[in-house]
Amino acid sequence: MSSPRHRTQWTPLARALGAAGDHWTLPIALELGHERRRPVQLQERLAVISSGVLDRHLQQMVALGLLTRRRFHEVPPRVELQLTGAGRELLPIAGALARWGMRHMWSAPQAHEHVDVGALLALLPVLLEGAERLPEGTLEVTVEGLEPALVSHRFRIAQGRVRTLEAAARRPATSVTGDTSAWVAALGPERRCESLRFAGHEALARRVLQALPRPGGTPQPSAIPGA
Repeated sequence: MSSPRHRTQWTPLARALGAAGDHWTLPIALELGHERRRPVQLQERLAVISSGVLDRHLQQMVALGLLTRRRFHEVPPRVELQLTGAGRELLPIAGALARWGMRHMWSAPQAHEHVDVGALLALLPVLLEGAERLPEGTLEVTVEGLEPALVSHRFRIAQGRVRTLEAAARRPATSVTGDTSAWVAALGPERRCESLRFAGHEALARRVLQALPRPGGTPQPSAIPGA
Protein backbone atom coordinates (compact mmCIF):
# COMPACT_ATOMS: atom_id res chain seq x y z
CA MET A 1 0.00 0.00 0.00
CA SER A 2 1.29 3.48 -0.85
CA SER A 3 2.46 5.84 1.87
CA PRO A 4 -0.25 8.24 3.16
CA ARG A 5 1.89 11.20 2.12
CA HIS A 6 1.57 10.05 -1.51
CA ARG A 7 -2.17 9.51 -1.38
CA THR A 8 -5.05 11.94 -1.80
CA GLN A 9 -8.28 12.19 0.12
CA TRP A 10 -11.35 10.41 -1.13
CA THR A 11 -13.43 13.59 -1.45
CA PRO A 12 -15.11 15.35 -4.36
CA LEU A 13 -12.80 18.35 -3.86
CA ALA A 14 -9.68 16.19 -4.08
CA ARG A 15 -11.02 14.55 -7.25
CA ALA A 16 -11.81 17.97 -8.75
CA LEU A 17 -8.35 19.32 -7.91
CA GLY A 18 -6.77 16.21 -9.37
CA ALA A 19 -8.58 16.89 -12.66
CA ALA A 20 -8.40 20.68 -12.89
CA GLY A 21 -5.99 21.89 -10.20
CA ASP A 22 -2.84 21.92 -12.33
CA HIS A 23 -1.25 24.97 -13.95
CA TRP A 24 -2.94 24.74 -17.38
CA THR A 25 -6.35 23.02 -17.34
CA LEU A 26 -8.39 26.06 -16.27
CA PRO A 27 -6.53 28.51 -18.57
CA ILE A 28 -7.13 26.10 -21.47
CA ALA A 29 -10.81 25.91 -20.55
CA LEU A 30 -11.11 29.70 -20.45
CA GLU A 31 -9.40 30.07 -23.82
CA LEU A 32 -11.78 27.54 -25.40
CA GLY A 33 -14.89 28.97 -23.72
CA HIS A 34 -17.90 28.07 -25.85
CA GLU A 35 -15.91 28.07 -29.09
CA ARG A 36 -14.12 25.50 -31.20
CA ARG A 37 -10.41 26.13 -31.59
CA ARG A 38 -7.48 24.44 -33.24
CA PRO A 39 -4.44 23.46 -31.14
CA VAL A 40 -2.30 26.01 -32.97
CA GLN A 41 -4.74 28.76 -31.94
CA LEU A 42 -4.44 27.72 -28.30
CA GLN A 43 -0.67 27.66 -28.68
CA GLU A 44 -0.74 31.26 -29.91
CA ARG A 45 -2.98 32.47 -27.07
CA LEU A 46 -1.10 30.55 -24.36
CA ALA A 47 2.28 31.80 -25.51
CA VAL A 48 4.39 30.43 -22.66
CA ILE A 49 3.30 26.79 -22.99
CA SER A 50 5.32 24.47 -25.23
CA SER A 51 3.57 22.38 -27.87
CA GLY A 52 4.52 19.20 -26.02
CA VAL A 53 3.11 20.38 -22.68
CA LEU A 54 -0.04 21.66 -24.37
CA ASP A 55 -0.62 18.38 -26.20
CA ARG A 56 -0.12 16.43 -22.96
CA HIS A 57 -2.72 18.52 -21.16
CA LEU A 58 -5.14 18.27 -24.08
CA GLN A 59 -4.81 14.49 -24.07
CA GLN A 60 -5.46 14.46 -20.32
CA MET A 61 -8.53 16.67 -20.69
CA VAL A 62 -9.89 14.39 -23.42
CA ALA A 63 -9.29 11.34 -21.21
CA LEU A 64 -11.13 13.05 -18.32
CA GLY A 65 -14.08 13.91 -20.55
CA LEU A 66 -13.48 17.68 -20.35
CA LEU A 67 -13.06 18.27 -24.07
CA THR A 68 -13.50 16.58 -27.42
CA ARG A 69 -10.87 16.45 -30.13
CA ARG A 70 -12.30 16.15 -33.64
CA ARG A 71 -10.01 15.33 -36.55
CA PHE A 72 -11.06 16.29 -40.07
CA HIS A 73 -9.83 14.22 -43.00
CA GLU A 74 -8.33 17.09 -44.95
CA VAL A 75 -4.95 17.93 -46.44
CA PRO A 76 -3.29 19.20 -44.36
CA PRO A 77 -5.15 17.49 -41.49
CA ARG A 78 -7.24 19.74 -39.25
CA VAL A 79 -8.08 19.19 -35.58
CA GLU A 80 -10.67 21.13 -33.58
CA LEU A 81 -11.08 21.19 -29.81
CA GLN A 82 -14.30 21.90 -27.92
CA LEU A 83 -15.25 21.70 -24.25
CA THR A 84 -17.79 19.08 -23.23
CA GLY A 85 -20.62 19.83 -20.84
CA ALA A 86 -18.35 18.90 -17.93
CA GLY A 87 -15.62 21.15 -19.31
CA ARG A 88 -18.00 24.09 -19.69
CA GLU A 89 -18.98 23.74 -16.04
CA LEU A 90 -15.40 24.72 -15.20
CA LEU A 91 -15.82 28.16 -16.82
CA PRO A 92 -17.59 29.92 -13.92
CA ILE A 93 -15.16 28.26 -11.50
CA ALA A 94 -12.16 29.49 -13.50
CA GLY A 95 -13.70 32.96 -13.77
CA ALA A 96 -14.33 33.19 -10.02
CA LEU A 97 -10.76 32.06 -9.34
CA ALA A 98 -9.37 34.67 -11.77
CA ARG A 99 -11.33 37.44 -10.02
CA TRP A 100 -10.21 36.17 -6.62
CA GLY A 101 -6.62 36.20 -7.89
CA MET A 102 -6.93 39.84 -8.94
CA ARG A 103 -8.46 40.81 -5.59
CA HIS A 104 -6.06 38.94 -3.31
CA MET A 105 -2.93 37.75 -5.17
CA TRP A 106 -2.30 40.53 -7.68
CA SER A 107 0.97 42.45 -7.88
CA ALA A 108 3.30 43.97 -10.45
CA PRO A 109 4.85 41.31 -12.73
CA GLN A 110 7.53 39.22 -11.08
CA ALA A 111 10.82 38.17 -12.69
CA HIS A 112 9.63 34.60 -13.29
CA GLU A 113 6.36 35.67 -14.95
CA HIS A 114 5.78 36.07 -18.68
CA VAL A 115 3.87 39.28 -19.43
CA ASP A 116 1.25 38.86 -22.17
CA VAL A 117 -1.01 41.88 -21.90
CA GLY A 118 -3.07 40.76 -24.89
CA ALA A 119 -3.99 37.54 -23.10
CA LEU A 120 -4.89 39.48 -19.96
CA LEU A 121 -7.11 41.91 -21.87
CA ALA A 122 -8.88 38.99 -23.53
CA LEU A 123 -10.06 38.03 -20.02
CA LEU A 124 -11.96 41.29 -19.50
CA PRO A 125 -15.39 39.61 -19.88
CA VAL A 126 -14.38 37.07 -17.21
CA LEU A 127 -12.81 39.62 -14.85
CA LEU A 128 -15.79 41.97 -15.17
CA GLU A 129 -18.46 39.33 -14.60
CA GLY A 130 -20.84 40.68 -11.99
CA ALA A 131 -19.47 44.24 -12.14
CA GLU A 132 -22.11 46.84 -11.28
CA ARG A 133 -23.29 49.90 -13.20
CA LEU A 134 -21.26 49.34 -16.36
CA PRO A 135 -22.26 51.84 -19.09
CA GLU A 136 -23.45 50.42 -22.37
CA GLY A 137 -21.38 50.74 -25.52
CA THR A 138 -18.57 49.17 -27.52
CA LEU A 139 -14.89 49.21 -26.69
CA GLU A 140 -11.64 48.31 -28.41
CA VAL A 141 -8.42 47.80 -26.41
CA THR A 142 -5.13 47.67 -28.28
CA VAL A 143 -1.58 46.77 -27.31
CA GLU A 144 0.92 48.48 -29.60
CA GLY A 145 4.63 48.00 -30.13
CA LEU A 146 4.39 44.21 -30.52
CA GLU A 147 5.70 42.12 -33.37
CA PRO A 148 4.44 41.20 -35.89
CA ALA A 149 1.34 43.38 -35.39
CA LEU A 150 -0.91 45.15 -32.95
CA VAL A 151 -3.00 43.04 -30.60
CA SER A 152 -6.59 44.24 -30.30
CA HIS A 153 -9.73 42.99 -28.58
CA ARG A 154 -13.23 44.33 -29.11
CA PHE A 155 -16.09 44.16 -26.63
CA ARG A 156 -19.75 45.10 -26.31
CA ILE A 157 -21.14 46.15 -22.94
CA ALA A 158 -24.89 45.68 -22.68
CA GLN A 159 -27.18 45.11 -19.68
CA GLY A 160 -24.17 45.13 -17.38
CA ARG A 161 -22.34 42.32 -19.18
CA VAL A 162 -19.19 42.40 -21.29
CA ARG A 163 -19.04 40.20 -24.36
CA THR A 164 -16.41 39.75 -27.05
CA LEU A 165 -17.22 41.24 -30.45
CA GLU A 166 -16.41 39.40 -33.63
CA ALA A 167 -13.45 40.81 -35.56
CA ALA A 168 -15.74 41.62 -38.51
CA ALA A 169 -18.10 43.69 -36.36
CA ARG A 170 -18.37 47.44 -36.78
CA ARG A 171 -15.46 49.35 -35.25
CA PRO A 172 -16.22 50.21 -31.60
CA ALA A 173 -17.02 53.80 -30.72
CA THR A 174 -14.48 53.86 -27.89
CA SER A 175 -10.84 52.80 -27.94
CA VAL A 176 -7.93 52.56 -25.53
CA THR A 177 -4.37 52.13 -26.81
CA GLY A 178 -1.03 51.71 -25.10
CA ASP A 179 2.19 49.75 -25.17
CA THR A 180 2.94 46.89 -22.79
CA SER A 181 4.34 49.11 -20.04
CA ALA A 182 1.30 51.41 -20.18
CA TRP A 183 -1.08 48.48 -19.86
CA VAL A 184 0.95 46.88 -17.05
CA ALA A 185 0.63 50.15 -15.12
CA ALA A 186 -3.11 50.38 -15.84
CA LEU A 187 -3.93 46.76 -15.00
CA GLY A 188 -1.54 46.42 -12.06
CA PRO A 189 -2.50 47.10 -8.44
CA GLU A 190 -1.95 50.87 -8.69
CA ARG A 191 -4.23 51.22 -11.76
CA ARG A 192 -2.26 54.11 -13.30
CA CYS A 193 -3.84 54.99 -16.66
CA GLU A 194 -1.99 58.18 -17.54
CA SER A 195 0.10 56.51 -20.27
CA LEU A 196 -2.92 55.09 -22.10
CA ARG A 197 -4.52 56.95 -25.01
CA PHE A 198 -8.31 57.22 -25.07
CA ALA A 199 -10.53 57.99 -28.04
CA GLY A 200 -14.29 58.28 -28.26
CA HIS A 201 -16.34 57.79 -25.07
CA GLU A 202 -13.46 58.05 -22.60
CA ALA A 203 -15.76 57.88 -19.57
CA LEU A 204 -16.98 54.44 -20.68
CA ALA A 205 -13.43 53.12 -21.08
CA ARG A 206 -12.32 54.48 -17.71
CA ARG A 207 -15.39 53.02 -15.99
CA VAL A 208 -14.65 49.60 -17.45
CA LEU A 209 -11.05 49.71 -16.20
CA GLN A 210 -12.16 50.98 -12.79
CA ALA A 211 -14.69 48.14 -12.51
CA LEU A 212 -11.97 45.47 -12.53
CA PRO A 213 -11.59 43.66 -9.18
CA ARG A 214 -9.67 45.90 -6.80
CA PRO A 215 -6.56 44.37 -5.25
CA GLY A 216 -6.66 44.19 -1.49
CA GLY A 217 -4.49 42.27 0.93
CA THR A 218 -2.03 41.37 -1.82
CA PRO A 219 0.94 39.54 -0.27
CA GLN A 220 4.43 40.69 -1.07
CA PRO A 221 6.44 38.11 -3.02
CA SER A 222 8.66 37.42 -0.01
CA ALA A 223 5.58 36.61 2.09
CA ILE A 224 4.48 33.79 -0.20
CA PRO A 225 5.43 30.40 1.30
CA GLY A 226 8.26 28.82 -0.59
CA ALA A 227 9.24 32.05 -2.35
